[in-house]
Amino acid sequence: MAKPAPFPHHYTVTLEDRRLAAPPRAPIAVGAPPQFGGSNEVWSPEELLVGAALECLWTTFEAYARHDQLEFSGWRGTGAGVLDKGPTGPVFTSITLSVEMTVAAADIERARRVLETSEKHCIISNALRVAITVQADIRSR
Repeated sequence: MAKPAPFPHHYTVTLEDRRLAAPPRAPIAVGAPPQFGGSNEVWSPEELLVGAALECLWTTFEAYARHDQLEFSGWRGTGAGVLDKGPTGPVFTSITLSVEMTVAAADIERARRVLETSEKHCIISNALRVAITVQADIRSR
């Protein structure tokens, strides 16, 4: 993996014809979720937000695990967000990220520490006002 580029980093995403694009990546079809009269056929902003928090946790964990020389396998995560009425309109009241992975029995506590560090330093989680909860199922081989 290449070294991170110097800061500041800039990201540009375009939206045209109900598709998010950030070339050279493939565009993503987006729209409102069924709860707001949309479709299950496309990604909603709500799903993208929860997915961004989950992917950010993964990439941050991966970087810290590599730095800490933590060997793991079977990393799998699920994100679940709750959108509810707030004083100013709909607001995410929670996002729970559940993580499973397998490590050597001697590395379970170290894996928890690396995951906690990753949660603390996740760029997306830090950008949100909602609390991000991370749940982990770390098993020995």
